[in-house]
Amino acid sequence: MEKREGVKRVLITSIGGGNYGKDGVKYLKEYNKTVYEINGKKSKVTTYMPEIVEKEFDVDKTIIIGSTGTMWDNVYSVYSNIKDETYLKNLRETERTSDRDTDIKELNISKLNEELINKVRGIVIKYGLNREEIFENFDSIIKLEEEFNDEDEYEVILDITHSFRSTAFWMFLVMTYLTDVSNKKIKIIEVTYGMYEAKKEDTDPAPIVLLSSFLEILNWIKGASELKQYGNSYYILNELKDSNDDIPEDIKKELRNFSNAMNMNYIGTLMESIDRLKNLKEQINAISGPAKHIVPEVLMNFIEDFDLKESDDIKRAYLLQATLAKWHCEQRRYAMAAININEALANYIANSLKLKDKGNIKFDPNSEAKNWLRDLCNLPNINDKYKKYAEVYHHTRRIRNEIAHSLGNEVKISDDIKLLEDFSKIIMNLLKDENVIKEAEEKLNLLENITTRKTSGNIVAKSDLRLEENKSSILILSTTNLAENEKNELQVKWGFQDKNIICLNNKEIVKWKKANSDRELKYFKDKIISNLKEGDYILLHGDYLKMNKMKGYAIDATNPLKPYRTKILIFSDRVSPEDEYFKEI
Repeated sequence: MEKREGVKRVLITSIGGGNYGKDGVKYLKEYNKTVYEINGKKSKVTTYMPEIVEKEFDVDKTIIIGSTGTMWDNVYSVYSNIKDETYLKNLRETERTSDRDTDIKELNISKLNEELINKVRGIVIKYGLNREEIFENFDSIIKLEEEFNDEDEYEVILDITHSFRSTAFWMFLVMTYLTDVSNKKIKIIEVTYGMYEAKKEDTDPAPIVLLSSFLEILNWIKGASELKQYGNSYYILNELKDSNDDIPEDIKKELRNFSNAMNMNYIGTLMESIDRLKNLKEQINAISGPAKHIVPEVLMNFIEDFDLKESDDIKRAYLLQATLAKWHCEQRRYAMAAININEALANYIANSLKLKDKGNIKFDPNSEAKNWLRDLCNLPNINDKYKKYAEVYHHTRRIRNEIAHSLGNEVKISDDIKLLEDFSKIIMNLLKDENVIKEAEEKLNLLENITTRKTSGNIVAKSDLRLEENKSSILILSTTNLAENEKNELQVKWGFQDKNIICLNNKEIVKWKKANSDRELKYFKDKIISNLKEGDYILLHGDYLKMNKMKGYAIDATNPLKPYRTKILIFSDRVSPEDEYFKEI
């Protein structure tokens, strides 16, 4: 495997050893001299198998995990150019007398690490005979992360040939930690195992088996987990792009569409994606390779859960929203649950009251439905039959606004989570019968009240406001022209006279979109100077950096050319049509 330029390679391995008793005397074990074969190439004769892996993969540094009985003398002999005989003798004596009760401090690993600092790092662990020792070992092994800096990119080879049987599990934990927890730029590229016992004859080379397929299988399992839990196919499509050729392109495309729709909460797109996946069932079930154990089952479960067998697309949409709400809640994605419960209820009300019929196209159906629900909430002594609809709408609207506006007002988060869990369990039942809502409207006449109140309210608002008109001017620095309803809000709520609303022309809008540097923004600063005075406003809309620079200029009163502060409006985060378009900062 060719090494990429600038990438450092690290081998993480373990070394065995031990001693045996004969006539009451302990003797050190030794590895046999062996010829190994890797990638079809035979090695030199060696008693130290990791050096064959180091050569094959052009390893920069080796990290070795072992106990006090490990053949550290062999490690030192292979790597050291000094060959301190006294140190070698001390290592061998510690190894010879070592057993499971030997304190790891009795083995002087520090000298080896200091002398071989650029080649080898040795980590001494206990035998791991109980839970306490296992966690002590974990603390020691995780320190190997110190060998990886934050800047460089690393490729790691794991070798599981020697030492205790449990060492292979340690290697698995190391692999999981480095790839899933560590923030270092680390990729596991191979797992090796020197299969000494596979030799037929003593003269045969021992094969070094490459087990990267295990890594591939683990990655497929990780991809399956993300797809199953979150509806995310990105790991399978992006991280496994070199091994997902068994998935047809049509299915890959639909996997991405499905995940995008789930994460954007685009209900229409999700319904289309589910329909297309249903049409691909035969191809999905014919997937081969590792993907056949993962993708078909997960996708079939999604199709079964989200295919609601409803011919009316409007009903299907709000029933899917309710189904998604329950699914998101189970995945602890509470914000998405709140949004889907709230919107499912609004769509259900709009459909029940026929607000989406052709005769009602002048309305914003969902806005009318939410007004209806809001009025239902405000009714005194509400009938128990309708009370649950009002309660669900009230709380999900409050939670949704809290999330969308990042208000930070709610401190009892566990109470809101409990509400969402309860609501997600009952929402499907609430949406089953549209006659409940029709009956409520017949008795309460809420739609008629909304229309009357809206008409009279608008007249009063406009007439009252004209009594004290805002004499200030406002300069609109926006990447788009204001819509009519946005302009109306500036006139009605803020009192700006039409002649005092200064808009950019189309050429200036393009210029504002592209402006980033101080030189480019000077044109708009000059426009403020020439058009505005103390107490006037600017409306800012654009990227954050640009808005921040202009905000600083607007509130600065130390500039001799503009010795006054300018007030600032920005667009609000609107959750519903009732919310205002602008807010002052």
